[in-house]
Amino acid sequence: MRRDKIGLLFTALLFANASLSFAQNAGKHVFQLSKLSAGDTVLNGWLLKTGDKPEYALPAYNDNEWAGFDPGADLYNFKYPGQACWLRLHLNVDSALQTNEFALMANQNVASQVYVDGKLFKTYGTVSADPTAYNPINYPEHVQLPVGPHVIAVRFSLPKLFMHLHTTAYSSCILIFSINKYSNAIKNYQESEDQTNRFDGENLWLMGIFFILTITHIVLYLYHRSQKAHLYYSCITFILLCDTWLNIALQTQHSLFTAFLLNNLGNLTFVGFIFLPLTIYSIFGYRKRIAVKIILAISGLCLLTLFFTDEYETILFFYLISICNAIECIRVAILARKNKQRGAIFIITGSLFFLIMLGLQNSIPGFGGEVLFVLTLLSLPIGMTIFLATQTAMTYHALEVNLAEVQALSEKNLQYQLEKQQILADQNETLERQVTERTTELNSTLNNLKATQQQLIQSEKMASLGELTAGIAHEIQNPLNFVNNFSEVSAELLDELDEELDKGDVAEAKAIAADVKQNLQKIRHHGKRADGIVKGMLEHSRASAGQKEFVALNTLTGEYLRLAYHGWQAKNNLFNVDLITHFDANLPKIAVIPQDIGRVLLNLFNNAFYAVNQKAKTAGPDYKPTVELTTFTTPPGGGGLGVKIKDNGIGIPDAIKDKIMQPFFTTKPTGEGTGLGLSLTYDMVVKGHGGKLEVESKEGEYTQFTVSLPSN
Repeated sequence: MRRDKIGLLFTALLFANASLSFAQNAGKHVFQLSKLSAGDTVLNGWLLKTGDKPEYALPAYNDNEWAGFDPGADLYNFKYPGQACWLRLHLNVDSALQTNEFALMANQNVASQVYVDGKLFKTYGTVSADPTAYNPINYPEHVQLPVGPHVIAVRFSLPKLFMHLHTTAYSSCILIFSINKYSNAIKNYQESEDQTNRFDGENLWLMGIFFILTITHIVLYLYHRSQKAHLYYSCITFILLCDTWLNIALQTQHSLFTAFLLNNLGNLTFVGFIFLPLTIYSIFGYRKRIAVKIILAISGLCLLTLFFTDEYETILFFYLISICNAIECIRVAILARKNKQRGAIFIITGSLFFLIMLGLQNSIPGFGGEVLFVLTLLSLPIGMTIFLATQTAMTYHALEVNLAEVQALSEKNLQYQLEKQQILADQNETLERQVTERTTELNSTLNNLKATQQQLIQSEKMASLGELTAGIAHEIQNPLNFVNNFSEVSAELLDELDEELDKGDVAEAKAIAADVKQNLQKIRHHGKRADGIVKGMLEHSRASAGQKEFVALNTLTGEYLRLAYHGWQAKNNLFNVDLITHFDANLPKIAVIPQDIGRVLLNLFNNAFYAVNQKAKTAGPDYKPTVELTTFTTPPGGGGLGVKIKDNGIGIPDAIKDKIMQPFFTTKPTGEGTGLGLSLTYDMVVKGHGGKLEVESKEGEYTQFTVSLPSN
């Protein structure tokens, strides 16, 4: 019993303290909640204090020094962005309301913490030095407020970033609190949600229509790239698709920054309406596009205004830009109608209907206004779709007429074809007989050609063998001359020996015999030298067995250079060329078919000698024929080996560089070449050894052939 009395006494003290606090603040405005209407009641009479102290939330705190403040003011005019601020409201609930079940609704663009009678009631966003704003968009929060005085305190902060954002996505107030009976608030909120859902449903329906139109006209454009009107029109329907999606996204957006981005994205979609006159231009073949440039300039100016104010955003984007594009469509369509172009009336009608609906939609509230909004968005697409459908129908009709004409012509042509078939059948028999005869002749000619080709290849090989034989003969001539000379001298010495023996001069006879012996040694030396030359050359010139052997590339190239040179001297005593060699002393042996590589080198040396010999005939006395031979590793320092053969002869014209490797192609006079030398050389290097044969040349200056052989 005593404990109950102490509790009653404590409750009385609290009530007395609250009454005292309420009395202390009686000088300030107190919001008297004595009646509530069907709509939500906006709370006013707020007091503002900058700074951040927890005691500001307590009901007993004395706020007589606080200044009055209207939190429903435009947030862009707020003087304390980025700072923590407090609002306080003294609220008196009258007993006439006969309820203590209320709903508190907030519509804000800040981060806030709401305290009711000193207790934290609700937090919206994050209140900090870098606040995160959140807008609950008037969601009813249940609160119990008994009869008597109450204090609502709000700690809030506004992000500095918002001071530079302009949007009409929803109210740009700082924060507005409304109050109502909880049952009424839930009913009002549900009605608002129903309206939002109905609006979203309308937009979803529009999105479906615009999506189908976009896909349809993109496909039509992809099948007929010349019809740019379908491309431009698909851009229009896609823009409308995006705009309807943005309308849905903005309805429940709690972030001001996101709402700003979505809203300005919506403004850009209105700029995209420039594709509408472009579609009309493409349909009617209109070339003068100065009006489009003017509309684009106006659109740019409208976008520029968003950096300074959003006061005229709806007028500039929803009305001005749309009206400019619609008027341009009407103007071009009237010109097209004057030129008697079909379908212009649909464009004119649709554009006029759009302008009428645009002017009427805001004059009719509720569901009627929503219907007008839908008709406004659909008016231009419907007019354009009817026009394009009419054009398509006309095209199909023209195709049907043409098809009937084609069928009539086809019937006439069928009879003509039947007559021709009989004639052709007779001619086919004759042609088949002639083709058989010609085929037999061609086969015979082809066989002869193949035989001739084999003979030419054999001739080329024999020509190479002849060149090699001439070189061998010239090379062996020197030791043979020594043998002959020493043989003649030895014979004369033997005669002298007989005379000295007859005289009995033994000493002189022995001296002559010693000279004869020395001559015989020289004869033997040069005979072995000739024998080595013959064996070596025959080894290189014998028929290839296709077996690779390790050879010294320097030795092989040097021998064939000498043989080719001697061969040319054997044919022409006046032939003279400076031979320059650059042998890489560090070359390893390489596995090749010596006979094939020998033929390759012989062909290339002969071509070089031919080039400098031809140039010497016309170049004058200052010309010095030169053939340069270089051996090297490929790439430099790598495992492969290479040979470069360069001459300063007549060169190769650019026009025939791509042909010189072709069989039977030659620039030599008839009888001097078969045209197979370089072709066989290419085959032996590339196909036979997996190497490369490259040529560099400048007409009248030089030619260089490079043979690259892979590593072992």
